[in-house]
Parts: sequence; structure tokens; C-alpha cells
Amino acid sequence: MPSSAQNEQLISNIKKSDIAVLRHINRFPAPNNTEFVSPYLVISINNKGTARAIYDMKEVAFKKNDIAVVMPNHLLCPLYNSEDYDVTLIVASEQFIEELRHRILSYDYSKFHIAPASVLTDEQMLMLQKVVDVIELISTMTEKTLPHRREMLIYQLNTIFELINSFRREQDTAVFSPRNESLFNDFCNLLAANYRHTHEVAFYAKQLHLTPKYFSKVILQTVGVTAGEWIEQYIITQAKNILTTRKDMTVQQVAYYLGFNELSAFSRYFKRATGITPSRYAADRLKDNK
Repeated sequence: MPSSAQNEQLISNIKKSDIAVLRHINRFPAPNNTEFVSPYLVISINNKGTARAIYDMKEVAFKKNDIAVVMPNHLLCPLYNSEDYDVTLIVASEQFIEELRHRILSYDYSKFHIAPASVLTDEQMLMLQKVVDVIELISTMTEKTLPHRREMLIYQLNTIFELINSFRREQDTAVFSPRNESLFNDFCNLLAANYRHTHEVAFYAKQLHLTPKYFSKVILQTVGVTAGEWIEQYIITQAKNILTTRKDMTVQQVAYYLGFNELSAFSRYFKRATGITPSRYAADRLKDNK
């Protein structure tokens, strides 16, 4: 697992160049059984070993020759990885993937929001690794030494998406309703931008020009839970992360940060979802980390 210094370096690299390639990662970049929401696009290429995680409230397995494309603003909770686990990660900023989507990326990218993983052959893995090598090389260079560097990175990342989509079509991977995919994608982005200000299903339905009833039905059909359940899990995940990492914030400050007017309302909301109060959760995490 990357050290805290390595994680800080990774974040610095992403802020500076919008993309980074990490080799030989042997653990999830988060403690086991800790839910988190990544603001980045992460392409994970499994070189060997196995792992399990909860992705968007569903357990998934990851083995050799699997590739997973985790789009920004999804829920992830690591559960297990074998001792020989070894993956290559391509990590890109949300701003970078948004620019990619608007400029050249085909519509097929939205399928990764619902079905992020694919199984590749050895030959397909080699093809992808060659593109990863090019991305890594370009990402280490500056605009001064390589004019049009950003455009080159965008085209290379798009090449990876197109290759993966081609491989998925060859495997006859299940296809979801394009309308549902698009709505779920827009919902994830809206929630990431607004979860601190509103927790109401009606707000997100209105933003998507849908009735709350139809909106919840679409989300349920797409990911197996209602829109309300999804919003709750997203907020609880963010709350857990803050309670674990922000030692400078009181529980009351966390409540206000997450859009609750009163600590008591936040405590009831958190306990209903987790079975314990946020204060108890924070104390338990502090004890575990000692």
C-alpha cells in the first residue's frame, strides 16, 4: 500500500499534470473495510493476485487480467487482497476526464459507471500495457519539452477507453439502457457537487427534469437501490471519511459541513444507517489507529 508520503506525492502529481501512473501497487490505497469516494478516475490493471471490494454497495471480485475503470464519485470499500496482489493504476483528475469526455471520448464511457470491470486475455493485456507505457512517459514530461503534451495524454487515455470497449464488445458484455446510464452518471456528478447542501431526492429529480417517483425507479433499476438509499450511503461514506481523517473537526462541525442544521439530526441520521452514533464511530476509529 502506498505510504502517506507516496499518497501526498501522487496527489501533487495529479494536481500538477492531471494524470499519474503507479506501478506494482500491492494493496488498495485505503485501509480495508474503510468506505471512500474517490474524486479521481482510476483505471486498475490487475497483473496478478486477487482482491475483493464493495463497489456501489455490491461486492465485486478482482483477479489476474481483470481491468476496472472506476469513474469519479462512486462508492468503494476495500475488503481483501492476496499477498501476491499486484496492480498498475492510472489515476486522472476529475477535471481531466471531464475534458476528455467533452472533447473526444465516445458515449460508451458511461457504461463504466455501472459495470466497471472486464476480463482481458494475455494478448489484450499486452496491448493495454503498451499504451500505459506511453502515458507514463508523456506524464513525466513538461509542456516546455513536449508541446501539446496535454492533448497527447487525452488521446492516449481515449485509446485505452476505446480498446477496453472493443474488448468488452468482443466478450458480449451485458449492455445497459443508454438512458439509464446517462441519468446515473449525471446523478453521481450532481450528488458530488451538492451533497453538502441538500439530501432530498426531489432536488436531484428536479435537476434531472424527472418526477421523484420516476427518478427513484430509474436508479433502482440501474444499481439495485433507490435514489434515497444511494444519497444516504454517499453522505454516510463522506461522514466516515471526515470523522476518521479530520482530527481538527468536532462532530458538530462535521454535521454542519454535511448540511445538517443540528448535531442531533446528524446523529440520528448516522445511527440509523450505521447502528452507532458519529461520536462513537470517531472514538472507535481513533482507538483502532493507535
